[in-house]
Amino acid sequence: MKILIVFTGGTIGSALHGNYISTNEKTPYRLLSEYEKNYGIDFEYDTVQPYTELSENNTGETLSVLINCLRENIGNYDGVIVTHGTDTLQYTAAALSYAFGNNSAPICIVSANYIIGDERSNGLINFRSAVNFISKKIGGVWVVYKNSDEGKITVHKGTRLLESQAFSDCFYSAGNSFYGYFDGGENFIKNENYREFPDEIKPIIPKEIEEQCDFILRISPYVGMTFPHIDTKIKYVIMGTFHSGTINTRSEYAKEFFLQLKEKNIPVFLTGTTREVPYESTRNFEELNVIPVPNIAPTALYMKLWFAELAGLDAAETVTENLGGDFF
Repeated sequence: MKILIVFTGGTIGSALHGNYISTNEKTPYRLLSEYEKNYGIDFEYDTVQPYTELSENNTGETLSVLINCLRENIGNYDGVIVTHGTDTLQYTAAALSYAFGNNSAPICIVSANYIIGDERSNGLINFRSAVNFISKKIGGVWVVYKNSDEGKITVHKGTRLLESQAFSDCFYSAGNSFYGYFDGGENFIKNENYREFPDEIKPIIPKEIEEQCDFILRISPYVGMTFPHIDTKIKYVIMGTFHSGTINTRSEYAKEFFLQLKEKNIPVFLTGTTREVPYESTRNFEELNVIPVPNIAPTALYMKLWFAELAGLDAAETVTENLGGDFF
Protein backbone atom coordinates (compact mmCIF):
# COMPACT_ATOMS: atom_id res chain seq x y z
CA MET A 1 0.00 0.00 0.00
CA LYS A 2 1.36 3.39 -1.01
CA ILE A 3 0.06 6.57 0.63
CA LEU A 4 0.60 10.24 -0.16
CA ILE A 5 0.88 12.29 3.04
CA VAL A 6 -0.03 15.94 2.54
CA PHE A 7 1.11 18.29 5.30
CA THR A 8 -0.79 21.58 5.54
CA GLY A 9 -0.08 22.76 9.10
CA GLY A 10 -2.58 23.03 11.93
CA THR A 11 -2.03 21.81 15.49
CA ILE A 12 -0.95 18.40 14.23
CA GLY A 13 1.90 20.13 12.40
CA SER A 14 2.75 22.66 15.10
CA ALA A 15 4.97 22.97 18.13
CA LEU A 16 5.35 25.26 21.13
CA HIS A 17 7.62 28.19 20.28
CA GLY A 18 8.06 30.47 23.26
CA ASN A 19 4.61 31.46 24.50
CA TYR A 20 2.75 30.46 21.34
CA ILE A 21 1.83 27.36 19.34
CA SER A 22 2.86 27.89 15.73
CA THR A 23 3.72 25.98 12.57
CA ASN A 24 6.98 25.51 10.76
CA GLU A 25 7.97 23.35 7.81
CA LYS A 26 9.96 20.83 9.87
CA THR A 27 7.46 20.06 12.64
CA PRO A 28 5.12 17.81 10.59
CA TYR A 29 7.87 15.24 10.14
CA ARG A 30 7.87 14.68 13.90
CA LEU A 31 4.46 13.09 13.37
CA LEU A 32 6.03 10.41 11.16
CA SER A 33 8.92 9.91 13.55
CA GLU A 34 6.59 9.41 16.52
CA TYR A 35 4.30 7.21 14.44
CA GLU A 36 7.18 4.92 13.47
CA LYS A 37 8.29 4.75 17.08
CA ASN A 38 4.82 3.72 18.26
CA TYR A 39 3.52 1.56 15.42
CA GLY A 40 6.28 0.97 12.92
CA ILE A 41 5.69 1.82 9.28
CA ASP A 42 4.36 -1.03 7.15
CA PHE A 43 3.37 1.00 4.09
CA GLU A 44 5.14 3.00 1.43
CA TYR A 45 4.66 6.75 1.44
CA ASP A 46 5.66 10.04 -0.10
CA THR A 47 5.19 13.45 1.46
CA VAL A 48 4.29 16.83 0.03
CA GLN A 49 3.77 20.17 1.76
CA PRO A 50 1.78 22.56 -0.48
CA TYR A 51 1.52 25.16 2.29
CA THR A 52 1.99 25.43 6.06
CA GLU A 53 -0.66 27.35 7.94
CA LEU A 54 -2.77 27.37 11.09
CA SER A 55 -6.16 26.39 9.72
CA GLU A 56 -7.98 29.45 11.06
CA ASN A 57 -6.00 31.39 8.45
CA ASN A 58 -7.16 29.24 5.52
CA THR A 59 -8.96 30.92 2.62
CA GLY A 60 -10.28 30.05 -0.82
CA GLU A 61 -6.72 30.32 -2.09
CA THR A 62 -5.38 27.63 0.25
CA LEU A 63 -8.29 25.37 -0.74
CA SER A 64 -7.35 25.89 -4.38
CA VAL A 65 -3.70 25.02 -3.70
CA LEU A 66 -4.66 21.84 -1.84
CA ILE A 67 -7.17 20.68 -4.46
CA ASN A 68 -4.65 21.22 -7.27
CA CYS A 69 -1.96 19.36 -5.30
CA LEU A 70 -4.24 16.33 -4.90
CA ARG A 71 -5.36 16.42 -8.53
CA GLU A 72 -1.74 16.28 -9.67
CA ASN A 73 -0.79 13.37 -7.39
CA ILE A 74 -3.73 11.23 -6.30
CA GLY A 75 -3.61 8.87 -9.30
CA ASN A 76 -0.26 7.47 -8.17
CA TYR A 77 -1.39 6.30 -4.72
CA ASP A 78 -3.73 3.89 -2.96
CA GLY A 79 -4.85 6.71 -0.71
CA VAL A 80 -4.08 10.14 0.67
CA ILE A 81 -3.77 11.45 4.23
CA VAL A 82 -4.12 15.22 4.65
CA THR A 83 -2.96 16.61 7.99
CA HIS A 84 -5.01 19.67 8.91
CA GLY A 85 -6.01 21.98 11.74
CA THR A 86 -9.33 21.55 13.54
CA ASP A 87 -10.69 25.10 13.24
CA THR A 88 -11.61 24.85 9.55
CA LEU A 89 -11.50 21.08 9.20
CA GLN A 90 -15.14 20.88 8.07
CA TYR A 91 -14.59 23.42 5.25
CA THR A 92 -11.66 21.55 3.72
CA ALA A 93 -13.42 18.20 4.12
CA ALA A 94 -16.48 19.47 2.23
CA ALA A 95 -14.37 21.21 -0.42
CA LEU A 96 -12.36 18.05 -1.18
CA SER A 97 -15.57 15.99 -1.20
CA TYR A 98 -17.11 18.17 -3.88
CA ALA A 99 -13.90 18.36 -5.90
CA PHE A 100 -13.32 14.57 -5.93
CA GLY A 101 -16.71 12.95 -5.26
CA ASN A 102 -17.03 9.34 -4.10
CA ASN A 103 -15.06 7.60 -6.82
CA SER A 104 -11.54 8.76 -6.00
CA ALA A 105 -8.95 6.85 -4.02
CA PRO A 106 -9.69 7.29 -0.29
CA ILE A 107 -8.72 10.70 1.05
CA CYS A 108 -8.51 10.85 4.86
CA ILE A 109 -8.15 14.13 6.74
CA VAL A 110 -6.60 13.93 10.19
CA SER A 111 -6.10 16.54 12.89
CA ALA A 112 -4.98 16.75 16.48
CA ASN A 113 -6.48 18.43 19.52
CA TYR A 114 -3.00 19.03 21.00
CA ILE A 115 0.47 19.17 19.51
CA ILE A 116 2.32 15.90 18.92
CA GLY A 117 4.33 15.14 22.05
CA ASP A 118 1.57 16.33 24.40
CA GLU A 119 0.21 13.23 26.15
CA ARG A 120 -3.34 14.51 25.59
CA SER A 121 -2.92 14.61 21.81
CA ASN A 122 -5.07 12.36 19.63
CA GLY A 123 -2.91 13.04 16.55
CA LEU A 124 -1.11 9.69 16.43
CA ILE A 125 -4.20 7.51 16.92
CA ASN A 126 -6.09 9.55 14.33
CA PHE A 127 -3.24 9.05 11.86
CA ARG A 128 -3.00 5.33 12.64
CA SER A 129 -6.74 4.85 12.12
CA ALA A 130 -6.57 6.75 8.80
CA VAL A 131 -3.87 4.34 7.58
CA ASN A 132 -6.07 1.40 8.57
CA PHE A 133 -9.11 2.91 6.89
CA ILE A 134 -7.26 3.51 3.61
CA SER A 135 -6.42 -0.19 3.53
CA LYS A 136 -10.17 -0.88 3.23
CA LYS A 137 -10.13 0.85 -0.20
CA ILE A 138 -13.37 2.80 0.30
CA GLY A 139 -13.30 5.78 -2.04
CA GLY A 140 -14.24 9.35 -1.24
CA VAL A 141 -13.27 11.88 1.41
CA TRP A 142 -13.27 11.01 5.12
CA VAL A 143 -12.40 12.61 8.43
CA VAL A 144 -10.89 10.28 11.04
CA TYR A 145 -11.03 11.72 14.54
CA LYS A 146 -11.10 10.63 18.19
CA ASN A 147 -13.12 12.86 20.51
CA SER A 148 -11.44 13.46 23.84
CA ASP A 149 -14.41 12.05 25.78
CA GLU A 150 -14.71 8.82 23.75
CA GLY A 151 -12.66 5.68 23.41
CA LYS A 152 -13.54 5.15 19.76
CA ILE A 153 -12.03 6.79 16.68
CA THR A 154 -14.88 7.85 14.42
CA VAL A 155 -14.84 7.94 10.63
CA HIS A 156 -16.99 10.76 9.25
CA LYS A 157 -18.05 11.43 5.68
CA GLY A 158 -16.27 14.61 4.57
CA THR A 159 -19.51 16.40 3.70
CA ARG A 160 -21.27 15.60 6.96
CA LEU A 161 -18.95 17.14 9.53
CA LEU A 162 -20.39 19.77 11.85
CA GLU A 163 -18.33 22.57 13.31
CA SER A 164 -16.72 21.88 16.65
CA GLN A 165 -18.45 23.88 19.37
CA ALA A 166 -16.73 26.64 21.34
CA PHE A 167 -14.61 25.30 24.23
CA SER A 168 -14.71 21.79 22.75
CA ASP A 169 -12.32 19.70 20.67
CA CYS A 170 -14.99 17.18 19.63
CA PHE A 171 -16.49 16.58 16.18
CA TYR A 172 -19.77 15.00 15.13
CA SER A 173 -21.56 14.18 11.89
CA ALA A 174 -24.83 15.92 11.00
CA GLY A 175 -27.75 13.81 12.19
CA ASN A 176 -25.23 11.51 13.92
CA SER A 177 -24.73 9.96 10.46
CA PHE A 178 -21.09 8.91 10.91
CA TYR A 179 -19.78 6.06 8.76
CA GLY A 180 -18.33 3.88 11.51
CA TYR A 181 -15.58 3.71 14.11
CA PHE A 182 -12.45 1.94 15.26
CA ASP A 183 -12.94 0.57 18.76
CA GLY A 184 -9.60 1.88 20.00
CA GLY A 185 -7.61 -0.76 18.17
CA GLU A 186 -7.67 -2.19 14.66
CA ASN A 187 -11.28 -3.41 14.74
CA PHE A 188 -13.66 -1.33 12.59
CA ILE A 189 -17.41 -1.31 13.18
CA LYS A 190 -19.68 0.23 10.55
CA ASN A 191 -22.62 2.31 11.75
CA GLU A 192 -25.65 0.10 10.99
CA ASN A 193 -27.82 3.22 10.52
CA TYR A 194 -25.50 4.82 7.98
CA ARG A 195 -27.00 5.45 4.58
CA GLU A 196 -25.62 7.17 1.53
CA PHE A 197 -27.02 8.01 -1.88
CA PRO A 198 -25.00 7.61 -5.11
CA ASP A 199 -23.51 10.72 -6.70
CA GLU A 200 -26.07 12.33 -9.01
CA ILE A 201 -23.64 14.83 -10.49
CA LYS A 202 -19.97 14.82 -11.36
CA PRO A 203 -17.38 16.34 -9.00
CA ILE A 204 -17.52 20.12 -9.13
CA ILE A 205 -14.38 21.60 -10.64
CA PRO A 206 -14.50 25.32 -9.86
CA LYS A 207 -12.57 27.92 -11.74
CA GLU A 208 -9.91 29.72 -9.72
CA ILE A 209 -11.00 29.94 -6.09
CA GLU A 210 -10.32 33.44 -4.82
CA GLU A 211 -9.43 34.30 -1.24
CA GLN A 212 -12.94 35.45 -0.34
CA CYS A 213 -16.40 34.24 -1.26
CA ASP A 214 -18.06 37.62 -1.67
CA PHE A 215 -21.33 36.51 -3.28
CA ILE A 216 -22.73 34.37 -0.42
CA LEU A 217 -24.00 35.89 2.82
CA ARG A 218 -24.30 33.54 5.80
CA ILE A 219 -26.51 34.44 8.76
CA SER A 220 -27.09 32.68 12.07
CA PRO A 221 -30.25 33.28 14.13
CA TYR A 222 -30.23 34.68 17.64
CA VAL A 223 -32.81 36.25 19.95
CA GLY A 224 -33.27 39.94 19.17
CA MET A 225 -31.26 39.69 15.95
CA THR A 226 -30.83 42.48 13.44
CA PHE A 227 -30.37 41.86 9.75
CA PRO A 228 -27.48 43.11 7.62
CA HIS A 229 -27.50 45.42 4.62
CA ILE A 230 -27.35 43.49 1.36
CA ASP A 231 -24.21 44.23 -0.61
CA THR A 232 -24.63 44.52 -4.37
CA LYS A 233 -22.31 41.51 -4.88
CA ILE A 234 -24.54 39.13 -2.93
CA LYS A 235 -26.22 36.45 -5.06
CA TYR A 236 -27.28 33.97 -2.37
CA VAL A 237 -28.08 33.99 1.34
CA ILE A 238 -27.65 30.95 3.58
CA MET A 239 -29.75 31.26 6.70
CA GLY A 240 -28.94 29.05 9.66
CA THR A 241 -31.62 27.79 12.03
CA PHE A 242 -32.13 26.99 15.66
CA HIS A 243 -31.64 23.29 16.49
CA SER A 244 -35.23 22.40 15.59
CA GLY A 245 -34.84 23.77 12.06
CA THR A 246 -36.73 26.99 12.80
CA ILE A 247 -36.21 30.74 12.56
CA ASN A 248 -38.29 33.66 13.81
CA THR A 249 -40.76 34.29 10.98
CA ARG A 250 -43.10 36.36 13.18
CA SER A 251 -40.62 39.23 13.39
CA GLU A 252 -41.50 42.18 11.13
CA TYR A 253 -37.77 42.83 10.72
CA ALA A 254 -37.28 39.29 9.40
CA LYS A 255 -40.22 39.58 7.02
CA GLU A 256 -38.94 42.91 5.70
CA PHE A 257 -35.45 41.44 5.17
CA PHE A 258 -36.65 38.33 3.33
CA LEU A 259 -39.10 40.28 1.16
CA GLN A 260 -36.31 42.68 0.18
CA LEU A 261 -34.26 39.68 -0.92
CA LYS A 262 -37.25 38.35 -2.86
CA GLU A 263 -37.57 41.67 -4.70
CA LYS A 264 -33.86 41.51 -5.58
CA ASN A 265 -34.29 37.90 -6.77
CA ILE A 266 -31.76 36.66 -4.19
CA PRO A 267 -32.67 33.15 -2.99
CA VAL A 268 -32.43 32.30 0.71
CA PHE A 269 -31.32 28.72 1.40
CA LEU A 270 -32.25 27.51 4.87
CA THR A 271 -29.81 25.07 6.47
CA GLY A 272 -30.20 22.97 9.60
CA THR A 273 -33.58 21.55 8.62
CA THR A 274 -34.67 17.91 8.38
CA ARG A 275 -37.48 16.06 6.63
CA GLU A 276 -39.37 15.60 9.90
CA VAL A 277 -42.81 17.21 10.48
CA PRO A 278 -42.09 20.98 10.57
CA TYR A 279 -43.08 23.55 13.20
CA GLU A 280 -45.79 26.14 12.53
CA SER A 281 -43.19 28.91 12.23
CA THR A 282 -42.10 27.39 8.90
CA ARG A 283 -45.56 27.88 7.37
CA ASN A 284 -44.75 31.06 5.41
CA PHE A 285 -41.32 30.08 4.07
CA GLU A 286 -42.65 30.00 0.51
CA GLU A 287 -44.15 33.47 0.81
CA LEU A 288 -40.82 34.80 2.07
CA ASN A 289 -38.83 32.98 -0.65
CA VAL A 290 -37.02 30.87 1.96
CA ILE A 291 -35.89 27.53 0.49
CA PRO A 292 -35.20 24.76 3.05
CA VAL A 293 -32.40 22.36 2.06
CA PRO A 294 -32.95 19.46 4.49
CA ASN A 295 -30.50 16.85 5.73
CA ILE A 296 -27.23 18.48 4.70
CA ALA A 297 -24.55 19.91 7.00
CA PRO A 298 -24.45 23.75 6.96
CA THR A 299 -20.79 23.96 5.96
CA ALA A 300 -21.34 21.47 3.13
CA LEU A 301 -24.22 23.54 1.76
CA TYR A 302 -22.03 26.65 1.82
CA MET A 303 -19.10 24.98 0.05
CA LYS A 304 -21.39 23.35 -2.51
CA LEU A 305 -23.04 26.67 -3.35
CA TRP A 306 -19.64 28.40 -3.55
CA PHE A 307 -18.20 25.78 -5.90
CA ALA A 308 -21.35 25.53 -8.03
CA GLU A 309 -21.34 29.26 -8.72
CA LEU A 310 -17.63 29.27 -9.61
CA ALA A 311 -18.17 26.32 -11.95
CA GLY A 312 -21.03 28.08 -13.72
CA LEU A 313 -23.67 25.58 -12.60
CA ASP A 314 -27.30 26.23 -11.75
CA ALA A 315 -26.83 26.73 -8.03
CA ALA A 316 -30.46 26.19 -6.98
CA GLU A 317 -30.50 22.86 -8.80
CA THR A 318 -27.01 21.75 -7.81
CA VAL A 319 -27.53 22.15 -4.05
CA THR A 320 -30.35 19.59 -4.16
CA GLU A 321 -28.38 16.86 -5.98
CA ASN A 322 -26.34 14.23 -4.16
CA LEU A 323 -22.57 14.51 -4.31
CA GLY A 324 -19.92 13.11 -1.98
CA GLY A 325 -22.53 11.52 0.28
CA ASP A 326 -23.72 14.93 1.47
CA PHE A 327 -27.42 14.12 2.03
CA PHE A 328 -28.13 11.79 4.93
